Amino acid sequence: MLTELEATILRLIRDNPGISRLDIARKLSISKPLVTNVVARLIKRGLVVESGTRKMPAGRPKVSLKFVPDAWYCVGIELEERYFELIVTDLSGRIVHSEQEKIDSLQKDQLIDLCQERVERSLEKNSLPKEKILGVGIGIAGMVDPTSRVVRTAPALGLTNFDLASVLTERLNLNVIVVNRVKAAALAEHRVGAAKGAQNVLFVFIDSGLGSAVLLNGKIYEGFHGKAGEFGWMVTDLDRSEPELCEIEDFGHLARRFSGHAITIRLKDAKVNVEDIFDVQIDGKFECLLISGLRHVAAALANAILLFDPQQIVIKGRIGHKHYERIVELMMPILKQILPPQFHENLNLHKGLIEDFDVALGAVFTAQQRFMGL
Repeated sequence: MLTELEATILRLIRDNPGISRLDIARKLSISKPLVTNVVARLIKRGLVVESGTRKMPAGRPKVSLKFVPDAWYCVGIELEERYFELIVTDLSGRIVHSEQEKIDSLQKDQLIDLCQERVERSLEKNSLPKEKILGVGIGIAGMVDPTSRVVRTAPALGLTNFDLASVLTERLNLNVIVVNRVKAAALAEHRVGAAKGAQNVLFVFIDSGLGSAVLLNGKIYEGFHGKAGEFGWMVTDLDRSEPELCEIEDFGHLARRFSGHAITIRLKDAKVNVEDIFDVQIDGKFECLLISGLRHVAAALANAILLFDPQQIVIKGRIGHKHYERIVELMMPILKQILPPQFHENLNLHKGLIEDFDVALGAVFTAQQRFMGL
């Protein structure tokens, strides 16, 4: 783990190739000798190298500094009920290995075995010793305590109050951290995607379930208990007896109206993939249910806009990404109808830019934050 100053200086070097020690001292308003000492420690750890000199109009030449992204590597995992994805990246987030597979519903011990086997196999395949691995980040479909990183509840995976990170840390002999998958995907979009450079963003994740994440002042908001962002549990109508409500008690009120999982249950005889629900030609009644559900999603989104006044809104998830244009086309008239003019005139909706491995990549960045301070 780096000190706060080491992490700050390393971020500056990473984000400003060719920066000098004097440049860093001026940016941070600290002494150059202090910067020199910190940079020396970063060089010793292999995270920074001197990359040349720049002649100055007067005085001694400046020595340029360069971030070394392959000093360490990270493993990122997305763990969902039926999908498993894994990537290995360097410290810049560049993916050097990836794999994805569909899995059957697994018991807790089977999930642990799967994660251990896939991580060890990927490191062996890429000739990476564990000494070169900063840590493993896992994005999971469930509530995760923001401090302990214990999985409080993950119904689709059958986990309740389970410390998956500690179990895998012992199994793998590597640092492991677990994060909610929607918050992981949001972090990836903030670092390298549609929300790069933004400070206040609302992310809406339309997938097998419904989720959201909020970026406040450049940081993912966890909530006091780590439960912020449970978009699928938002209530847009207190009548829970309507026929379009799917009977899945583990799913929230809104997710029972509109989510990939709820809709595919209605279409179980058609054997439809989650991401294809807008392509299904069933009957007019089903289309009405689909549109009605999306109206409730728009109402929930309007409430979130009124609460947070976001700089931009990013739509993500397999359904959200594939059918972004259709979803926005259906929701925008509703948003304009129910939001006060001073809100809908500033609506700034975007499609997520990272389609593949966004959760795993966000889990990598979460591991970098926790184990390195980056």
